Amino acid sequence: MKILQVIHGYPMRYNAGSEVYTQTLCRGLAGRHEVHVFTREEDPFAPDYAVRHEEDSDDPRISLHLVNTPRARDGYRHAGVDQRFAELCDRLRPDVVHIGHLNHLSTSLVAEAAGRGLPVVYTLHDYWVMCPRGQFMQTHPENPDDLWAACDGQEDRKCAERCYARFFSGAPEERERDVAYWTDWVARRMRHVREMTDLVDVFIAPARYLERRYRQAFGLPERKLVYLDYGFDLSRLAGRARVPGEPFTFGYIGTHIPAKGIHQLLEAFGQVRGDARLRIWGRPRGQDTEALRAIAQRLPGDAAARVEWLPEYRNQDIVPDVFDRVDCIVVPSIWVENSPLVIHEALEARVPVITANVGGMAEYVHHEVNGLLFEHRDPGSMARQMQRLADDAAFARRLGQRGYAQSESGHVPDLPGHLQAIERIYTEVIARRDAARIEPRQGPWRITFDTNPDTCNLRCIMCEEHSPYSPLQEARKAAGKPRRLMPIELVRRVIAESACHGLREVIPSTMGEPLLYDHFDEIVDLCREHGVKLNLTTNGTFPRRGAREWAERLVPITSDVKISWNGATRQTHELIMLGSRWEAVVENVQAFIAVRDAHAAAGGNRCRVTFQLTFLETNVAELADVVRLAARLGVDRVKGHHLWAHFEAIKPLSMRRDAAAIRRWNEAVLAAREAAAERALPNGKHVLLENIFLLDEAAPKDLAPGGRCPFLGQEVWVSAEGRFDPCCAPDAQRKTLGDFGNLHGSSLMETWNGASYQRMLKSYRSRALCLGCNMRRPAEEP
Repeated sequence: MKILQVIHGYPMRYNAGSEVYTQTLCRGLAGRHEVHVFTREEDPFAPDYAVRHEEDSDDPRISLHLVNTPRARDGYRHAGVDQRFAELCDRLRPDVVHIGHLNHLSTSLVAEAAGRGLPVVYTLHDYWVMCPRGQFMQTHPENPDDLWAACDGQEDRKCAERCYARFFSGAPEERERDVAYWTDWVARRMRHVREMTDLVDVFIAPARYLERRYRQAFGLPERKLVYLDYGFDLSRLAGRARVPGEPFTFGYIGTHIPAKGIHQLLEAFGQVRGDARLRIWGRPRGQDTEALRAIAQRLPGDAAARVEWLPEYRNQDIVPDVFDRVDCIVVPSIWVENSPLVIHEALEARVPVITANVGGMAEYVHHEVNGLLFEHRDPGSMARQMQRLADDAAFARRLGQRGYAQSESGHVPDLPGHLQAIERIYTEVIARRDAARIEPRQGPWRITFDTNPDTCNLRCIMCEEHSPYSPLQEARKAAGKPRRLMPIELVRRVIAESACHGLREVIPSTMGEPLLYDHFDEIVDLCREHGVKLNLTTNGTFPRRGAREWAERLVPITSDVKISWNGATRQTHELIMLGSRWEAVVENVQAFIAVRDAHAAAGGNRCRVTFQLTFLETNVAELADVVRLAARLGVDRVKGHHLWAHFEAIKPLSMRRDAAAIRRWNEAVLAAREAAAERALPNGKHVLLENIFLLDEAAPKDLAPGGRCPFLGQEVWVSAEGRFDPCCAPDAQRKTLGDFGNLHGSSLMETWNGASYQRMLKSYRSRALCLGCNMRRPAEEP
């Protein structure tokens, strides 16, 4: 396959953990696949966003595409980077895009890939997705000189005040203006990043700690998170032979940034008694390195003379250049690291590790098993653990021999196994993309007009608008908003435009009671005029005219009359559909079907009559009896959907809420199927069951794994305000899918063929709302 890796730096220009991992992954994949890398360089003498092409210096099979970003440090979206990436995607047409980090690039690269139908895999190396600075560190609220205090979570204003204060003007009277500006900047950044995470197919977390934190603190769906530790070339880490005759030596490997905690390591080393050595490897980093050397010079006694500063090493030479020359590796990071490569590499080389007792560091170093743990951010605690090994080299060797404690063999995951796991993920996301691929029609075959969502004569408990549990109506009244009523002129224009592009059906409002819409008769006339069918959803009360008169008006031009029906008994039906009267609605069904059957017997149109349910804990035990009632009354079909749990009060009614509820639902499905087979309708057919299928235990997160959306590219919803909506999800939820246009200002076909809607067709499969959609059916279901 053709793979496009995206990383904010590539060795040797940038040599931190995520960059080294990406290079290792690319070199492993290049043996079987075509590998390209989109990454950055910072050349102040070249034009911004210029792109150069070169090969990996040690592996010419890997093509590097370097975009120049010397002045893109503080933003998160850069249109120039987006454009260069889009051009590369269009030219390469990769099978999958694998992102390692987007800092210094652009968060919108996700949208560029997803909008082209490319599956997106994202490896989480730190917290940058949920923290603008990436490491959950901040300026201390009571000590402005402490720029690296621990942060307990992302909040927009806190980020502005503690992380972006360096941009403030300094004038007290202007401070609040600056805080407001940066609070808004952080809010926009976080909102945009969340939109981008919705477009990612799979996130890979290299530590279980990181996986939990992204799921619990940031809300990434469990369905989209995979734990997979890094993989390593074990041959590169074999053959360690400690150089003889040296004092006990601690080693540090990594960048010289404050988050790595070298300043605390130096402070701890200054407290270690004896003649131990400390070797610090890494590329000098200007003032940071100078400040660290100054700290070393202030250490007590001769400690400064026992600190050795060594240059950056080639990763391929880490054993002879580093591990042969140390007795212990110290990882002193003051940020909560997730899965440091150096820990894995040291453990594989049989070098013990001292690190903090938090995060992925403690996940891979087990205290007194393969290393020692100290209290995070406590140089004194670090010093005490270092002293233990300095005093007992044999103990250090015993710890080192245990190696990687997560496996019986003591070896870290090998690169071939890791590559196979990555390839499986690629194959799965490509297959999922292909299964969900939509071939859109020339235009919508059916349009739903939300003609009068605020007008109803019932208060069904699950209704987004009219439920007694819903705050929407009271909120609208309190805000002084008028009832939403669609102007009939909009209905006329949209039907006229769509009729020549394949429109076959029109549905008046599915929120509220459409038969109460003042212009309903004109919709019926428009259907006759343009040769399209009416598809009606009604609550069974048939207001204003009564069931028989409405049937005489509707049957000739209607394809389906869906009657909301939520029980097989008076008690259940009236408990769910507040305001409904059981005997009256049963009589209405009988009257409507009598007109329908007589009209069909005379050679006219035979519209289908459907019972439409919301599947609830309240009515699930009566599902089979609803099917029997339908057969007795001559109702052609029983269909429904699982509950959209808009309000906390009705969440316990969902049949998808847990495994026990799913088991009760599955029992009801089997009983309903048996009931449908018991009795034939007068036309010899059996009641058709639709959307009544068995669920598996993944249903709380993904109702229909691999299933296509039944609406995108096929149908359109038009809100009372004229908004173009892609599906029938509750109004507040479908707004999260994006803004596709308003038909008061543009034509339906312009919006249907517009860029926003076309991107939605290609990227919906990964969106959280679509994964949990109650309207999809599994791919294997007919």
